Amino acid sequence: MTSNNNKETDIIRKVAGNFARHPSQVNQLMEADAEIIRCNGEYLVLKTDGIHEEIKTKLYEDPYLIGWMAVTAPISDIAAVGAVPEGILLSLQMSLHTDEDWLKQIQAGINDACLHYHSYVLGGDTNFSDSVSISTTAVAHIKAGRPLLRTGMKPGEWLYATSFLGTGNAFAYSRFFNQALDVKFRPVARLAESRVIRTYATSCIDTSDGLFPALAVLSELNNVGFDLETPLLKLLSEDAGSVHRYEGLPEWMLLAGPHGEYELLFTVASEKQNEFEKECESEGWDPVYLGKVTAVPQLDFITGPLKIQCHPHTIANLFYESNGDILAYLQLLKQQHEKWVVND
Repeated sequence: MTSNNNKETDIIRKVAGNFARHPSQVNQLMEADAEIIRCNGEYLVLKTDGIHEEIKTKLYEDPYLIGWMAVTAPISDIAAVGAVPEGILLSLQMSLHTDEDWLKQIQAGINDACLHYHSYVLGGDTNFSDSVSISTTAVAHIKAGRPLLRTGMKPGEWLYATSFLGTGNAFAYSRFFNQALDVKFRPVARLAESRVIRTYATSCIDTSDGLFPALAVLSELNNVGFDLETPLLKLLSEDAGSVHRYEGLPEWMLLAGPHGEYELLFTVASEKQNEFEKECESEGWDPVYLGKVTAVPQLDFITGPLKIQCHPHTIANLFYESNGDILAYLQLLKQQHEKWVVND
C-alpha cells in the first residue's frame, strides 16, 4: 500500500537531517534546489549532482549525453534558485583503459554544455575504477535580489512550468522498453527563463525527477495541494505525446518520474499573473499553465477520461516501492491506473 509519507524526502532526512547547518545558510534541508549561503550582502550558491544510476542502468550510454547531463543537472538546480553560475568542479571515475574516442565525446558534451551556460570547468578530481561515474558541483552567485526557495507558495496561486513536460520519462521508456521509439533527450537548464521567474515567483523547483515527484515535495514543504486544471494531455511534450499515442500509456505515467525533463515548476501570486505573462511574452517565451495551489494536500488532475484525486505522494512513491526495479515499476504504474479505472 502506498504511504502518505514522501519516501525520497524520508531517506534524505535520515542521511542528512542531523548535520549542522551553516549559520549563514538561507535554506533548511530540502527547502531549495541548491544550497544558499548569505555572504557580504550577496549569496553564494552551490549544488552537487551525480550521473551514477543513469550510467549503471544504461539509461545513458552516449558519452556526449553523459557529459552534457553532468553539467546540465546541477545548473538546472542553480536556475531553480535564480542564481548565475560561475563554473563547475568535476569529479570523474573511469577505467585506466578508457577508449580515447569515448573520452573525446564526454569532453565534448561537457565543453558544449559549459559554453551554452557561459560557464567553465574550474577544476576537480579524476580517479580510476572499473565503472564510470561522474559528479559535478556548480558554483554560482546571486548579486542582487532574493533567492528562490521551494517554500513560500499559498493557496490560490497559479502553477506554471517553463515548457511542456514528459520528455524525460518518454526517453527512459524508449531506452528500457522500446528502443525503436525515436525520443531525443538533451534538456537545457532554464537559466534565461529563471531571470524572469525570480522576479515574480513565490516558489520554484526543477522537474529533474518528473512532475509528480516535484509536486509531492512542494506539497509536503508547503502543506498544500494542487488542482491541475489543464488536462495532462495538453501538458505533454511532442515526444511524450508520441509515446502516449504509440504505446497506449496513460498521460500521467509519462509525468510520474523518476527521470524528468529539467524544466522549472513554479508558482505566481494571482495579482501578479498578468504582469508576469506579459513580461514572458516580451522575453519571447510562453510559460505553460498547469493549475492552482489548493489548501488541502491532495492532487486533482485529468488523465484521459479519468478525473483523479489522490494524495500528492501516491504517484511519487511508486518508484521506491518497486525498489528501483524498472520492470516492477512499470507494473506498479499500470496497477495504479487500473485501480483508478475501477473506482471511476
